Amino acid sequence: MSLNELITDGKRQMQVCNACRYCEGYCAVWRAIEWRRTFTENDMAYLANLCHDCKECVFACPFTTPHEFGIHPPKLFSGLREELYKKYSWPSGLAKAIGNKGGFWIIAIVAFLLIVAIVAGTNGLPTLLEQHAGKGSFYRVLSEAFLEVTFGALGIWFIGGWMIGAVRFWRDIRSTTPERVQGVDIRKAITYALRLRYLGDEETEEPFSGHRKWLHHSVFYGFLLDVASTTLAAVYAHIFHIQAPYPFYHPVVILGTLGGIGIIIGTSGLIYIKSRSNDANSNKNAKRSGNAFSISLLTIAVTGMLVLICRDTAPMGIILALHLSSVASLFFTAPYTKFVHFIYRFLALVQYAQEERLAESHLTPKVRKENSNPYRGKFANRG
Repeated sequence: MSLNELITDGKRQMQVCNACRYCEGYCAVWRAIEWRRTFTENDMAYLANLCHDCKECVFACPFTTPHEFGIHPPKLFSGLREELYKKYSWPSGLAKAIGNKGGFWIIAIVAFLLIVAIVAGTNGLPTLLEQHAGKGSFYRVLSEAFLEVTFGALGIWFIGGWMIGAVRFWRDIRSTTPERVQGVDIRKAITYALRLRYLGDEETEEPFSGHRKWLHHSVFYGFLLDVASTTLAAVYAHIFHIQAPYPFYHPVVILGTLGGIGIIIGTSGLIYIKSRSNDANSNKNAKRSGNAFSISLLTIAVTGMLVLICRDTAPMGIILALHLSSVASLFFTAPYTKFVHFIYRFLALVQYAQEERLAESHLTPKVRKENSNPYRGKFANRG
């Protein structure tokens, strides 16, 4: 389905869900639905990214296929998210070209060939096959200046792309919200995000569904550990002037190793779970792009661990080139792939935290008496 078709069908499904309300209390989505009487295009963007795809509602719903209503919010929302990644990205044409399941590999191959060509033109191709050991051994393959400039530019590219998409998404979901977000809303959203509050812990009819939360934790916190490791390495290199590679007991190596193990465990588990899931309960394109993203993270983590293990051996040069090309590809495609989903989901959680606060404020006699809240009548507490 196209984005417009998904939005049209989504409005229909949400109206049915709002009339039924059997799933009331299952997750944040159902409270957000309950607070609305009509649904706009921007509402659908908000709800799609508020959904954590736990699928608990599907196995409780009496109106799923083969019922004529054909209600399936998780499948609908996953398809919507895939289209919204393209809508909010910039430039959108590039998103359509490389934001597919093969985009990462195409860019990674091109990046690898460029790295090989640069090494051949500067230090000679045999450099990739020679043994390099001791401080600064990585920079005998590729210069420190080249790495800093290249990955600095790629970092600006993907962070800039994230920010553009985030601003566009935030502008849309806030288009009908008059009150400003407060600090308490942001703090609550951070808590929900770090705890994966709405992913769910219960087993459903999907195999190993209860494990998804912990596998997501493994990937997310593994990624944070790798970011911490990279940041600390930059401090040692540019402030203390101590070049990599560092000893195995060094904090940089420990953080990076723990992060890599976390990503390997999490992505491998998520790939396995998706391979066992029922295709009828998933959007085909979303499932493919989700697997592609998990495989790209797994590739980066595995090659990074191999660089660590083989850093004093002859294969290190080739492995380093493979690792850097995969990282470069992830950076370049980041604004156009599922890598943006955690940003949109966090912003959706901020919006939800505010709506939750405004709804709960109607429990107080003062607010009810003054009738000053702009959400009065739109938000109603239903216990």
